[in-house]
Amino acid sequence: MRKIFLYICCGAMVVTASSCKKYLDLKPKGSFIPEKTTDYRLLLDETSPKGKSNGFFYTYGMDIMLDDDMAVNPFSQTYYNTNAMNAWQFAENIYLENESDADWEAMYNQIYTANLVTTQVMSASGGSDADRRQLMAEARVHRAYAYFMLVNLYAKQYGPAAATDPGVPIRRGLDFEEKLPRASVQDVYDYIKADLVNAIPDLPAAPVLGLTNRPVKSSAYTLLAKVSLFRNDAAAALSYADSSLKIYSTLIDYNTLTPNPSFPDVLSYPQNFKNPEMLLEKTGTMISPIVYATNDLLALYDSNNDLRFSTYFFNDKSFGLGFGYFSNEWSGRSATKGPSVPETWLIHAEANARLGNTAAAIQDINTLRAARYKKGSTYQLSAANAAVALSIVKTERRREMAFRGSRWFDIRRYNVFDNDNITVTHTLPNGTVYTLAPNSNRTALAIGRKYIAMNPEITQNPR
Repeated sequence: MRKIFLYICCGAMVVTASSCKKYLDLKPKGSFIPEKTTDYRLLLDETSPKGKSNGFFYTYGMDIMLDDDMAVNPFSQTYYNTNAMNAWQFAENIYLENESDADWEAMYNQIYTANLVTTQVMSASGGSDADRRQLMAEARVHRAYAYFMLVNLYAKQYGPAAATDPGVPIRRGLDFEEKLPRASVQDVYDYIKADLVNAIPDLPAAPVLGLTNRPVKSSAYTLLAKVSLFRNDAAAALSYADSSLKIYSTLIDYNTLTPNPSFPDVLSYPQNFKNPEMLLEKTGTMISPIVYATNDLLALYDSNNDLRFSTYFFNDKSFGLGFGYFSNEWSGRSATKGPSVPETWLIHAEANARLGNTAAAIQDINTLRAARYKKGSTYQLSAANAAVALSIVKTERRREMAFRGSRWFDIRRYNVFDNDNITVTHTLPNGTVYTLAPNSNRTALAIGRKYIAMNPEITQNPR
């Protein structure tokens, strides 16, 4: 039989390359086999990769080693493994021939579980038809999110050649014998959009605190807005973002946060899903417990009045170090990468700016900034034209979304759509410099050679 290009941790059993192809005919003793509607709810609510499914909370993490927001110093370098440093150096390959890619596997495992739900849940026993339709809709949103991140990590940015540029394999069912060639970037985006559009009618409207790991209409609309923005379709992005904000637009006033004397954990809701700004909580695989910010990023903040500076970053001098400001995003704060209200406002603003709606774009930005600046400080911005407004939006997006899984993807799309000509430069403590030119082939990560060996129809990205 053919080998399997993933190690799938699904709702029933762990499948490896030596598994029997008759998997769905088997009911392994002691394993969890979903049969009731409540069983599928357990699968979709799972957050831990050690649970009944691989979990839908952890997604991708290697992007942080690629962008221009993170610095490496002699202290932080000790935290990064060889794979992470390969990414930092824009190496030809990040993983050895037999090594697993945690990001690739996490998201394809989620896709498999989502396929399991969409294929079987409508035949489950117990519960109502509405319950089953909601579970199917939630699975579609999780699947769309996973594919969106995969195609933006392992393929070129959506652009004029999207119809022919290789994207990522689309696994449409549960058959481990399925051939999995790379679909085009266009086809992957179309698949993502179809899943989200089909999901919306059967989803609840707004997130509920404690349950923000479950997709809702507002999170699906925000994902559609983001997908549209990444396709450079500003009109659709504005419409979808508007639909999301009309349902739910809660922002935290940072003036109400209680400062933490040890770490900037004031937004920490460790996997209890109670951050009122989150529409769908996701987080990345851990690369390091702390990440240091570059001086260029820190310089974007008004350190006296922008409360994001003291909320997001901590000065390491209190620990007897002297390397600068770091964020303990990966250890002290849980979900940061999923769609949120702040990002929805930023998408709304960017779409307005790209459509020439200068005043509306700046109003969106000032709405967000009002919740981020000290009371009594001057936070309102203005723009003479749409081009200035777009520049303001991009800078505000970088401030707000620092270390939230956004900057790397933004660099790629700004270089393609706006010719921003952003070259990413990384400097090691020993002075060695690595650069990545705009639109380089290496802006698409190499696919793990282990998976290509198992499925030769998966072609490698040019290096």
